[in-house]
Amino acid sequence: MKNMSCVTLVIGMLLLIQGLIFWGMAGFEGARATAAIPSGFGILLIACALMAKAMPNARKHIMHLAVLVALLGVMGGAMMFFKGLGAEERDMKKLLDQGLMAVLCLVFMVMAVNSFIQARRGEA
Repeated sequence: MKNMSCVTLVIGMLLLIQGLIFWGMAGFEGARATAAIPSGFGILLIACALMAKAMPNARKHIMHLAVLVALLGVMGGAMMFFKGLGAEERDMKKLLDQGLMAVLCLVFMVMAVNSFIQARRGEA
């Protein structure tokens, strides 16, 4: 991928929208604000994308930070997804929210790592 900052922006926006949708499905109740956790990851990725575009000299470092954010999203989303699968009462909305966040972050990570590898090969 030539321009991972655009991919970062798109994935960040998808996570932001996802969190708002699932929190909206929970009635925007403060007690159910955890449904908006993907939005937090989305905001962080959007911030990384915007900083990478604004500071091209620091782009590599910022994109590595974005991958770290995505890694935390994969780990947190997958952990909660599998924990929810083991619960006596399964909440399918929660499972979908957590699983989707993990998948989106994983897709981003795979694309970013591939981009890092391609960039390294180009430098050699």
